[in-house]
Amino acid sequence: MRYILLLAFIPIFVIAVYIYKRDKFNKEPLKELLKAFAAGMFSAVVVILVHEILDLSGVDIETNVFLRAFVSAAVIEECSKFFFFYKLFWNNPNFDERFDGIVYAVYVSLGFAFVENVLYIYQDVGQAVSIARARAFFAVPAHTLFAIAMGYGAGIARFSRKRASLYLVSGLIWAILLHGIYDFLLMYSSDLASVNETFSAFIVMLFYIFVIIMWVVGFRRMKKLNEEDQWRL
Repeated sequence: MRYILLLAFIPIFVIAVYIYKRDKFNKEPLKELLKAFAAGMFSAVVVILVHEILDLSGVDIETNVFLRAFVSAAVIEECSKFFFFYKLFWNNPNFDERFDGIVYAVYVSLGFAFVENVLYIYQDVGQAVSIARARAFFAVPAHTLFAIAMGYGAGIARFSRKRASLYLVSGLIWAILLHGIYDFLLMYSSDLASVNETFSAFIVMLFYIFVIIMWVVGFRRMKKLNEEDQWRL
């Protein structure tokens, strides 16, 4: 179990340190970051409970690839993370810079990703290293990028005199869209692999292009909020 926890935690720790260092002007208290991480872990439990309730109710959102990507994964997971982020940090006095929206959203997301990592690795311990490696390079960074979109909207909303609610909700919507497209391309390419290998390969290529675009936009958004916070000093 220690081995599983270590494999699950290493990529989380690396990204957590990176985001902490990117917060240049007024770093968040460690207590608040740990709170955000713990909240993310609770958000994963909420997602599990929601899926259990849907299963018991006979609601099927798993057989259709679109519903599986955009509802089962994107909507439920991002809304759960957003709920804890909003409740704990929207009115938190430590949320005193635009970039803090990204910091807290990412730490919540990392808590979620940690629980998800443990569950995936535990399900197939024999493939623990390969699963952990794949998630370290794709799933965990992806959750981070979804959170950057959410936190970017929240960071702008926090210091906007007008349309604050619009910016806040737009951050959530962007996180859902990015998450849904990411999962849809992965799931659709997997489903097509045994039917049409050429088209499946094309979808995989689109997936990699999409991931690169997310990285570029994510870094630009972090840079933009840091620059705006510097201007406010």
